[in-house]
Amino acid sequence: MSELERIYQNEYPDFINPYLKSKSMQRLKGVDMNCGLRFTSHAGFSSYGSYTRYEHSVGVGCIIWHFTHDKKQTLAGLFHDISTRAFSHVIDFVKRDYLTQESTEDETKQILFQDKVIMNQLIMDGISVDEVSDYHIYPIADNDSPKLSSDRLEYTLGNLLNYRKCTINDIERYYQDLIVERNEEGIQEIMFQHVDIAEEFAFAALSCGMIYSCDFDRYGMEKLATLLRKAFQEHILTEDDLYLSEIDVIQKLNNSVLQDDWKEYTRLKDVIKDSAGDIMVDAKKRYIDPCVNKYGRVTNFSAAFKNAVNEFRYTDYHYLMKGIYLNGYSICC
Repeated sequence: MSELERIYQNEYPDFINPYLKSKSMQRLKGVDMNCGLRFTSHAGFSSYGSYTRYEHSVGVGCIIWHFTHDKKQTLAGLFHDISTRAFSHVIDFVKRDYLTQESTEDETKQILFQDKVIMNQLIMDGISVDEVSDYHIYPIADNDSPKLSSDRLEYTLGNLLNYRKCTINDIERYYQDLIVERNEEGIQEIMFQHVDIAEEFAFAALSCGMIYSCDFDRYGMEKLATLLRKAFQEHILTEDDLYLSEIDVIQKLNNSVLQDDWKEYTRLKDVIKDSAGDIMVDAKKRYIDPCVNKYGRVTNFSAAFKNAVNEFRYTDYHYLMKGIYLNGYSICC
């Protein structure tokens, strides 16, 4: 993701460097954005490059700094994923929270308090934990979906590049068109200056949203969630183990009676709809309806995008699916 870093780091906030050395931030280098799916044999997910929660978090911090030059908001963005567990949103599927996907956001303050490097640096910078432990209080960092925030912007740009849906020149063109103005609610929001660029970005972001909730994504995350539930029940893993890196968690699974279950998961290469299938699962539908300065949201002036969003939002996922594996079989079949 070095190409993306070049765009973000035109205005790099050097003051974040001591925080990046903390154990809590370094752990995020071992947590991938694609929720464990890169360990499968899927032609797409297994071929995408590395894109970690660490890269995402630094990117969010850089974006916030670019638009605000505010240390507290920047740090809140930097820390927003610090409590994300191994395999990211799979824990939401474990907890049956797959429609809101918020169970990964609960322990930020506790983790900050327990990290001596972070706490010492906050004291040196004269900043309290309460000012940086909840990025939801800063609208440039986060806001209600489907508005554009630094968090949604970064993971959209990162995934567009990683999924090979856009070139780095496209990404740079989107980024350079952005400004901060007040939206229809009078609240500051990152928005575009040109309608054509905003519409292009909105469709691109929607294409990512379709990947986030596609059949393979939902099936794979539920399959991994089922494996983790089994590991918890058999005391092979604890929830605290998910604060390790993904490789460390995989090593624990491979050194247990669930070794074959993990190997089966890695052989998952595709899914099909099948009335005799084993998994039916819904998912959060993510899309962005960005605002254009003086023109309003893309859905206000683009009938094509509005129709595409409505079709996506009302997609029915209430059907059974079956996994297709390398070597053509699974443990349960």
